[in-house]
Amino acid sequence: MNKLFREALEDFSFDAACGRAIKHLNDLGYTPKQIQEKLDFPVSEERINEHLKKLKEMGADESGSSKKYRYVKEYGKYGKTWLRREEEE
Repeated sequence: MNKLFREALEDFSFDAACGRAIKHLNDLGYTPKQIQEKLDFPVSEERINEHLKKLKEMGADESGSSKKYRYVKEYGKYGKTWLRREEEE
């Protein structure tokens, strides 16, 4: 149990620290080696490949999400506006 928690915490902290940056650079077409060179902090190429593999296993497409969304502008009672995200069919 302790090992499982440690791994989950490690994955969470890695994703918070650099997961989005890796995904963004990958979406721009960078290779894992180029991503490693672009980052300002040390991450092994192997770890980058593992992260990209996990993203692919989770069903993320090129845009990073398996679902498509649109945003609808709504107005509140006193004119306050906000955007509500809806899943496209």
